[in-house]
Amino acid sequence: MNKHRPYTPDPGQMALWPNASGNDINGLGETTFRRPRHVYWSDPDNSTFGAVQKWFYARNSHPDIETQRLARNAIRDVPLPPVAEHPVQKTDAEWTSALKAEALRFGAEDVGVAEMDPDWVYEGWAEPYSHIVVMAIAMDYDTMTQAPEIAAGVEVVRQYARGMKTSKLLSGWLRDQGHDAMPEHGPLAEGFTLVPAALAAGLGELGKHGSIINRKLGSCFRLAAVLCNLPLIPDQPDNFGADDFCARCQLCANACPPEAIGPEKQTVRGATKWYVNFDKCLPFFNETAGCAICITVCPFSRPGVGDNLVAKLARRISG
Repeated sequence: MNKHRPYTPDPGQMALWPNASGNDINGLGETTFRRPRHVYWSDPDNSTFGAVQKWFYARNSHPDIETQRLARNAIRDVPLPPVAEHPVQKTDAEWTSALKAEALRFGAEDVGVAEMDPDWVYEGWAEPYSHIVVMAIAMDYDTMTQAPEIAAGVEVVRQYARGMKTSKLLSGWLRDQGHDAMPEHGPLAEGFTLVPAALAAGLGELGKHGSIINRKLGSCFRLAAVLCNLPLIPDQPDNFGADDFCARCQLCANACPPEAIGPEKQTVRGATKWYVNFDKCLPFFNETAGCAICITVCPFSRPGVGDNLVAKLARRISG
């Protein structure tokens, strides 16, 4: 039994709902490729769901969350250092190794590299960087098991702040080496989507719940990144069997209060993949400081269990 069902959205929130579908903006059912469009976590004064996004902030103004938001804003306001006049020279392999080592030193739990793909860039945007360093920022599992209670929402904001700090430190380090670099961090969307970049950088597989499953962290993490123009050596996607596991597992679907997680993959902008129904998910997400039930009940997220699952899947793949 799901104690959160049946779920009825807050009428005050739904009164602000636009005459539009987030699924349509995301491209659900579209059989040909197009670039993504902003649907949420963008400038609320210039987005379709802006009024709803403002409602989210007002609804979830708990003092502990506000404290973390202020801390995140303080990190955001720290300026990046200028690019040093004399660039340090290294080989592609040396830069790749150095950037990964510095990312881990600055606080990331996992890191990968990908070439920037224009297909990830939002319509109307241009991305002037050639490579991306993507970092996984772990959340505390025990705290996240309290989702959708406010403690889980506080932890999400806290780790977004840590991801922001990590990406800015890594960008600053690279700029001190004489090379331009730009941090990227959640939750507000900028020029491109981070999830496809993280998949390309080898940070895991897309799960049925719409989030990445990492072989070390499960889905209990957030993303941050650094963009640069160094000719880094890209990683390969990490396919360890999570996709096939998701096809049979129903834990996240059964746990989702608004029943936003379907049993099968769907076509989205020409690609067949796992997809969470935006219009069903968002109301509950907004009312509970970000929900996070689905990523917490994912078996891969549970410490120890995830490691055993990955090992079991590896034995199955090897035959």
